[in-house]
This record gives sequence, structure tokens and C-alpha cells, in this order.
Amino acid sequence: MSDMLQITEPVSADESIESFEYIEYTTAQSTNINASQAINIVAEGGDDYLCPSKSYLQVEGQLTTAAGDAYAAGDRVTLVNNAIAYLFSQIRYFIWDQEVENVNFPGQATTMKGLLSYNNDFAKGEGLSLCWTKDTSTDTVLANNLGFAVRQSLIVAKPNPRGTFSFCVPLEHLFGFCQDYHKVIYGCKHRLNLARQADSDVIYRDGGVGAGKVMLSKISWFMPNVVPTLAYKNMLTSVIEKTVSLGVAYRAMQCEQRAMPRSTSDTWEVTTKTGTERPRWLIVGFQTGKAADQTQNPAIFDNVGLTNIYATVNEKRYPDADMTSDFITYQTGRLYRAMAKFKAEFFGVPGMESSSSITPIEFAELFPVHVMDLRRQPEKLKDVPLNIKIKTTFSAAVPAGTLGYAVLISDRSFKLGSDGKRFKVVIN
Repeated sequence: MSDMLQITEPVSADESIESFEYIEYTTAQSTNINASQAINIVAEGGDDYLCPSKSYLQVEGQLTTAAGDAYAAGDRVTLVNNAIAYLFSQIRYFIWDQEVENVNFPGQATTMKGLLSYNNDFAKGEGLSLCWTKDTSTDTVLANNLGFAVRQSLIVAKPNPRGTFSFCVPLEHLFGFCQDYHKVIYGCKHRLNLARQADSDVIYRDGGVGAGKVMLSKISWFMPNVVPTLAYKNMLTSVIEKTVSLGVAYRAMQCEQRAMPRSTSDTWEVTTKTGTERPRWLIVGFQTGKAADQTQNPAIFDNVGLTNIYATVNEKRYPDADMTSDFITYQTGRLYRAMAKFKAEFFGVPGMESSSSITPIEFAELFPVHVMDLRRQPEKLKDVPLNIKIKTTFSAAVPAGTLGYAVLISDRSFKLGSDGKRFKVVIN
């Protein structure tokens, strides 16, 4: 029967949650959040039901000149797109002392995944609250690069004092665990480890503007504390007291960097973990001369004359047929299609909702991000050590100073085992 004919259906309301309040967790007072060191933030679980998937980082600070002065309103300088992730060289998530996810080069990793995931409307609205508005050219002329202009206005031109900023970055943007696992976790200690790095990759400026620095004043982790109503709390307590073991499944992200050899072909072996982890997606991008240089933009990528790319998993090819391309003549149809289809396949988003925010021209000139779907593997690969390689060919020798970034997204799982009072992590 059609829903519109269900006129006798009773009205229902969800009253299972009594309270949903964010608790702020901060770094230790002795931590220097502007030094190149590990920053730890601990969410003491206690007797609380915490919900990591709804948590977020709040990062506040100021972009100034190297001398500590404010830039002028019209200076062509700002933070890069997805700037907060570029503040760190590594981010790690722990439950108790067990590492759940570890992402190196989170700036490039989350930029590539974000380009595949977000639409243009996100950048015009909510995306700005986490410093997400992608560039529309390689230029620092405000009239020519809308993304740069919006970030410059938000961070430099409008605030008083100039350069001050406050961004809130959902942890689902940074970790696959927080994107996929949406349930509460009872009685566990959660910890973030953020490895701060130099500011050279987080600032983008015109060559005629003086060097800048970022002085952070605050990094806080806001984690929801969920209080169930009495009936549901009793139900959850009865589950915990039975010393059950709960499965936790998610798609973890890891990122590797490679200095590309000056050659017309390359084979890159990607590190994988054994056990329950199964590789599902591989995302690759290249950048030439963009590291540690504020006049270069590490939030855009280079095509480096790529003519073919594929991956092998124990010699099984993905995709099976060559994805030949010619960026000079903009003949990149198959590469573009593989990139554009990621959102629909990864998130299960149908139809027009899954449309890419990247046009074919932007793909060729700004965001050549290459996607290989590894999900369907022969049965013989299910329980054996995996060897993953990225094979590339180029129209000419790769330019000097080119770095490759490979994001491997894999199925991962562990168990939360109850001791009758609270949960502990049990590795499968």
C-alpha cells in the first residue's frame, strides 16, 4: 500500500535521547600548539556515551606577516583551501591506547577525498566554516580566482584584527572512522594526536607579498555527550553487563608520499596492512614544486603529462583496460569519468546528487585526481598478503620536484569488548 494511503498509521516521535550536549576538550596547558610537535587532546570517556562521528575540532588563530604584523586588507595572501588539515603532518585517532586510524599528509589526503566528495554548494555555505572553498585558477589575482578571493576576504580583508580566523572541522572530514561509525561508545577514553608542522604549506600568497606565519591561539575538540532516556539507558546497561563484543566496521584512510623519479614511467609499491583490512579505493595526485613554498598552492594538483595510470593488486589490474590520456589536447574522458563516479559509488548517492564539483577543464588544469576502484577482488586474494602497485606512464620525464600522493581507503574492523562495566578495544 502506498504511504499516502496509510491514514491510520500512528504518529511516532523519537524520545530515546534526553540530552545531546557538546563537551569541550583542550590540550594540556604546557602544550605549545605553535611548535613542531605532537599535540594530544584527550576525551576522558568516564561514564559517558560519546559520539565521535558528530565531534569536531575548533581551531582559532591569526595569519600575520613574519614579523607578527597584520596584513593590509588588499594584500593578496590567505590560507589555502582546507587549511586546517595542512597545519599537521600526521593525525592519529586512538581509543584507549589502541590506534584506530593514522593519516599522514592529511592536507593532501583530505583535499583529494574532499574534491571527490563535496559539491559546489557546500563550498558556498557550510564549507566556509571549515575553510573549504576550492580555487578556480592558479592565480592570486582576486578577480581571477574566486576561491582565493573568498578566503582572502574571510580571513584578511574583513576581520578586525585582520587575519584572525575560527574554523570548525568535523572529524568525519579527517577520519574514515568518524565518517562511517555513527554509534555511541560507552566508557572509553578517546585521544587525538596531531603532529604540528611548519606554516609553509598552509599559507598561499602572491610573490610580491611578504612571507607570513600562523599563530594558533586555540585547538579544542568538541565531543557530544549523549544521555539516553531512562528506558534506553537501562537497555544499554543490560547489554554492557552481559560482557558482549560489538563489531566496529569503517573505511580507514592512509596516505603515502613519493618523490617521483625523473622518468617517463614509474612503479610505486604502496604499503598495506594485513589482517582484516581490505583495500577498496586508491586515489592518486601529483604536485610539482609546491612543498614548503608559500607562493605555491598545495591545494591544487598537476597533471605532469600523465598518459596512463592503473593499479595492480597481486598482479590483478585495476582497471583492466588502459586509461590513456592526453592532457595537452584535453583527452581525459576515462580518467575524468572514474573521478566523477567516485561520489556515487562511495557514498551510495544517486542521480544528480552525486554530480562532481570538478568540471573537465578544472580536472585537466587544477584537480587531476585519479581514482582506481579496487573493491571487486578475486576470491584467491581474500586471505593472502597483498602487494599493491601504482603503474604510471608520462609523455615526458616527470618534472623535477614532483611529489606523488596516494590515498588508500580500506575496509577495517575491530571489536569493542565489554568487561561488564565499560568497553575496551579488542583487535580481530
